[in-house]
Amino acid sequence: MARRAQSGLKPAHLIAIVALLAGLIGGGFMLLNRGVDPMTGLTLLSTEEYLDSSNALSGNTYKVEGTIDNRLDSWKGSDRLFSVQISEGGTFVPVLVPSKLEANIQRGQRYVFKVRVLENGVLEVMQLLKA
Repeated sequence: MARRAQSGLKPAHLIAIVALLAGLIGGGFMLLNRGVDPMTGLTLLSTEEYLDSSNALSGNTYKVEGTIDNRLDSWKGSDRLFSVQISEGGTFVPVLVPSKLEANIQRGQRYVFKVRVLENGVLEVMQLLKA
């Protein structure tokens, strides 16, 4: 007498289906909850260009990554001026943080700044994220 073929799912099929579902659910979760960098599309400031001729860059917007070195202004004004050590070359640039940003900036903290080059060469912060 001939044997009939078994019908139904084999354990290997069940494992493959569970793995596929887990991959789809995980991929969907990653797509929906991915972090969006608000500074995407900004050009990283070239410190060589900036130090050579900051006037040529005035009015442009850039991305700057660095560590707060020291506060340069000593008065209790509303805007604060900091010296920032740039990550790429270790050079220092002046960064003006307007009072409207209300950030508690301390020495030694790393930040990513969206800056605009002012006519006097100072980098005015438009947005900042603690790194």
